[in-house]
Amino acid sequence: MTATTKIANPRDIAHNVMTLVAELNLQPTPQVYHVFYSYLTDEIPELSQLIKVLIRNTQELDEETVFRIYHKFLGAHAMQQRLNLGVEGLQAAVERVEEAVHNVIRETEGFCEHLDNASDQLNADDVTLEVARDVTRGLSSATRDAHGRYSEFNGCLDEYHNEVRRVRSELELVRRDALTDTLTGIANRKNFDASLRDAVTTTMETGAPLSLLMIDIDHFKNFNDSHGHRAGDGVLKAVARVLVNSTKGADTVARYGGEEFSVILPDTTAENAAKLANKLRDNVSGQRIINKKTGKDFGKLTVSIGLTSYKLGENILEFVDRADGALYQAKQEGRNTCIMIQ
Repeated sequence: MTATTKIANPRDIAHNVMTLVAELNLQPTPQVYHVFYSYLTDEIPELSQLIKVLIRNTQELDEETVFRIYHKFLGAHAMQQRLNLGVEGLQAAVERVEEAVHNVIRETEGFCEHLDNASDQLNADDVTLEVARDVTRGLSSATRDAHGRYSEFNGCLDEYHNEVRRVRSELELVRRDALTDTLTGIANRKNFDASLRDAVTTTMETGAPLSLLMIDIDHFKNFNDSHGHRAGDGVLKAVARVLVNSTKGADTVARYGGEEFSVILPDTTAENAAKLANKLRDNVSGQRIINKKTGKDFGKLTVSIGLTSYKLGENILEFVDRADGALYQAKQEGRNTCIMIQ
């Protein structure tokens, strides 16, 4: 499958992106998806050529390589440049619309004046057949000119609307990237803060339960120091996958910072949060970290989890601090455990 393949339907493009990502054994994070979407649509020729060369040379495309490509061609700086170009294009389109509006107004005024003159000529007592024919021919010509101006105006409006849609799409990508952790593809700290504020607001309004899990990978620093940052990145991505796959759609899984994750659980009681926490701990401990290239087995993972439920009216920081305190206690009590503080 190459970037030169003509795929007109966005749904077909999305299907082909997911197929290609699966063939390359990559996780379909937003960044990975964006890179291969750009590749298949040939949105950025340099990116498409690079991906094509890597595939042709049978060089393995792991997430780290794709993330580097993403940041080079589609990251915040590159996206800002594209947004600037989009804004410039939008401004140019606005100027063309303004010019077209001016021309249409001028043409309409001229046409109305032409109609008034024609009316005066046709209403004259001494009007002749030849004069009437001349007036009719003049009206026909003026009508064609007015229609041409109107068509030009519609074309400018279509161009303007296309530019607006394009810039809106670019802004949505920037917004999504700003709220996504680059490495793991889950919500980042900024997204966590916003989602928790929304969840607390909803709980205050409805009285529905709200719980929070704080999760830390056990002995991660030792693992990172022993096996290197690349292996450590693999651990972070593996834990993120387990958390996402073990929670439901309404929950927010976020990378809180470093090797610490969080899960916001709307409409979830403390009892159910505790059940989920133990399920997550079991699911993570069932994972083994194996290097895809070398087959080296780094052993299994464990996590410590602290959890709590929101108390109506309390400060959000108190809510988070209590969950953090539970996490600290879980680590103090030997790790690979879940502790609840109410």
